[in-house]
Amino acid sequence: MTAHDLTLYITPERYDLVYSWYRDDLDFYVGLAKRARGPVLEAGCGTGRVLIPTLQAGVDIDGLDREPGMLEVLKRKALALGLKPTVVAADMRDFTLPRRYALITLPFRAFMHLLTTEDQLQALRCLREHLEPGGSLVYNLFYPSFERMVQAGDEPVLEREFPHPESGLPVMVYARSRYDRVRQILESRHEIVESDARGYAAATHHHDFTLRWTYLYEMELLLRLAGFSRFEVAGGFDGRAFERPEDEMVWTAWGAGA
Repeated sequence: MTAHDLTLYITPERYDLVYSWYRDDLDFYVGLAKRARGPVLEAGCGTGRVLIPTLQAGVDIDGLDREPGMLEVLKRKALALGLKPTVVAADMRDFTLPRRYALITLPFRAFMHLLTTEDQLQALRCLREHLEPGGSLVYNLFYPSFERMVQAGDEPVLEREFPHPESGLPVMVYARSRYDRVRQILESRHEIVESDARGYAAATHHHDFTLRWTYLYEMELLLRLAGFSRFEVAGGFDGRAFERPEDEMVWTAWGAGA
């Protein structure tokens, strides 16, 4: 990601408002961490949506995120629960930590923020180098839906409506997506509208993000080039076979000694 991307991305405080509801992957990643036979690293841990419940489950887990503001929110939330997480502000493409991990995770499609092949390879190699012998890297990606690409238009679409956690007043999230099918890039603009007691828009916030999707065999090649000894893909967090384009790709890749 470029500095420009980061300036348009959602603020740490607003991140929880918009994304903390998502729990589809929580049991999967917490369960995976609990079964790991050694320390765990979550890369792209953000404000702790997954990392904090993992800590609460008694797992020895560290966190890494390139945005210090996200980590400050994470630490405040953890402190309120009596937890003291070890988190580091660093770029997953180029970091060095003092220990190696039995499991490294990248939940919530964090890998898709890497927009070039070189970025992807740098991150995969760096993550592999931080695995213990036989350790595994686990992450999830969406598979590109051509139906969704065709349906994408210039008008924003209501993506979600929910009550504000403090005021109880409605919050609406609208999304506008642009798919570049040549560069495999999704550019998304989100508009967050907070309502007042009368139902009028009291505040509107925008945030943009860019993702790169990766196809099945393309990912296999990336993992081979990054030095992983073996890998597999599931079609969801329940472990089912990846057979449908609407499935979530859940990848597991093992380092040396697996």
